[in-house]
Amino acid sequence: MAEGDVDKEAIDVPALFPELSRLRDPELKRQVVEIWQELWAMSSYQKLTDVPVSVKIDYPQVRHCRGVLTGALALADAWEPVHDVRLDRDVLIAGALLIDVSKLVETHRGPDGTAGYTELGRRLPHATYAAHLALAKGVRLDVVHCILSHSPSGGKAPQTPEAQLLDWLDQADISGFGFDIWSRKVVHYQP
Repeated sequence: MAEGDVDKEAIDVPALFPELSRLRDPELKRQVVEIWQELWAMSSYQKLTDVPVSVKIDYPQVRHCRGVLTGALALADAWEPVHDVRLDRDVLIAGALLIDVSKLVETHRGPDGTAGYTELGRRLPHATYAAHLALAKGVRLDVVHCILSHSPSGGKAPQTPEAQLLDWLDQADISGFGFDIWSRKVVHYQP
């Protein structure tokens, strides 16, 4: 490290996302934490609060992630007794925490402080790198599906109730803090 350089703040993923403690599968919990830590180590950001939702929306990514996660769990709690459906909480939690984690390496701050895309962000569809990393770490396919299908650029419509819920909440949460970005028609999965 050169003189004057400052170590990047370390991230404590379980402290950042307390809902992680609700994951029943300890291996999935470990994988989620590793993916966050690995992508954080690769990113050019020095503070998590500098990571934007997108290059067009300069709002803290972690707050958006918490909004999607909190909303997913609340809706699952509300829907189960009303509609007699069972949503996989492990898929919802891991999916919500991983759908946008690749923004740590897909975006950066330029010298003027504005957000822009990294080479990875310019060349790959959003979330592709996070999905690749998740697969390499053995993350369950239903969680990887949530990562890839939550964004129109992923090229795949959500095919599970958990993936659909995360797709809707990803866009709804952004609308909740003042942006109108509904970018695709809602497609309902038919088994």
